[in-house]
Amino acid sequence: MPLRNRNGEILAETEQILLSASNAVKICLFRLGGIYGPGRELVKIFRRAAGTTRPGNGEDEANWVHLDDIVGAIDFARQHQLQGVYNLVSDIPTTTGKLLELVCTQNNLPPVSWDPSQPSLRPYNAKVSNQKLRAAGYQFIHPEILQTH
Repeated sequence: MPLRNRNGEILAETEQILLSASNAVKICLFRLGGIYGPGRELVKIFRRAAGTTRPGNGEDEANWVHLDDIVGAIDFARQHQLQGVYNLVSDIPTTTGKLLELVCTQNNLPPVSWDPSQPSLRPYNAKVSNQKLRAAGYQFIHPEILQTH
């Protein structure tokens, strides 16, 4: 699968270099979704979108992970000596439209409108699964986004 930007290329190269060392040491890599939690509240991230019309239909996948789960998964990986690459995103997937609706509703902001006649500007639209991490035994502290502030 071709990568869309130089940052993605650098991340992929870095992963390969680290994984090539896995014969000598145990390597566990987490691919993080968008990060939210204390200091990274979703309302702060998306407030500017309130009351605007955005291109697309809002059905793009939104892959996010709470700070508590990043810390929890790192500790879990250390305790269980996980090896390999794991996606670290919330259990229950959502879309950008549903996420922005939640942000606006919970924070009394005007809703976002969508213009499906224009293509979405999001560079990535992939439904990411955390199944491998859950199969290893990790239980998410925040399996879905419930609070945006």
